Amino acid sequence: MTSKSVYKSEIPAKINLSLEITGRADNLHTLKMLVCPYRGYSDIVEFYPNTDKTDIEIEIAEAYIGFDKARFLNFFNPKIKAIGQKLGIGGRLVVKKGVPLGAGLGGSSASIAGALSAICDCARELGKYTPLDTSFLLALGSDVPCMLFSKPCIVTGVGEIVLPVDLPFETDNFNVEIAEGGSDTAACYALYDRLKETGADTSACTDNADGANCYEHLNICGEEIALFKNDLTLPACRLNKNIQTLIIALKEKHNCVFLSGSGSAVVFKADKF
Repeated sequence: MTSKSVYKSEIPAKINLSLEITGRADNLHTLKMLVCPYRGYSDIVEFYPNTDKTDIEIEIAEAYIGFDKARFLNFFNPKIKAIGQKLGIGGRLVVKKGVPLGAGLGGSSASIAGALSAICDCARELGKYTPLDTSFLLALGSDVPCMLFSKPCIVTGVGEIVLPVDLPFETDNFNVEIAEGGSDTAACYALYDRLKETGADTSACTDNADGANCYEHLNICGEEIALFKNDLTLPACRLNKNIQTLIIALKEKHNCVFLSGSGSAVVFKADKF
């Protein structure tokens, strides 16, 4: 069976329209999130299969200013190796990296989802495709399952339950600014836990009252969503004061301002819904 010379996939960034921490399972935080694609940033992945190879060579063809190639490849290489071994496919993977890392926009997951989509397309054509279970997908990254859809989704559990949904409002007019200094997801969750233990108000938007947000409650497919509420906002602001400064500055100009994921991307929309 023959295959095409190249398989291509484009995965947009994601933004969190809500992020609620609901508990813990197997030492991981369980969540209820509403996410949607953000096409202001995207990763483009091209896979060139080689039937004479059993490994996958990775090439970074393009990247945004400030891209940390070593950090990215340290995370990305073992994930791609696992995909290649699972499907028994070798070749060359070319990544055009457009989604920033450490911004809560799914920077790592976009590349993995793009690679997975392109390699799976090739595997199907070669008759090598093996269905990938949820545990394998989650091992690649908790955002990978939802980012494969590239449409609005409600995500629950530790990322394993993904429900694509239609939203009663447009998301194309959201904008993103990224605070300097980035954000460490693990550190945000750890600080969230410490704040909860001390009885702090983790629902606060920032430590500054002027940065408080207004949440809207929305029922989608039977799920009650606190729209624009993000339980990681306060810890992210404490760990990187640039995030708090940006939120407060944007709220002086815009009606709807909220953090995506663990930050440091701040999302805003000028007009009300």
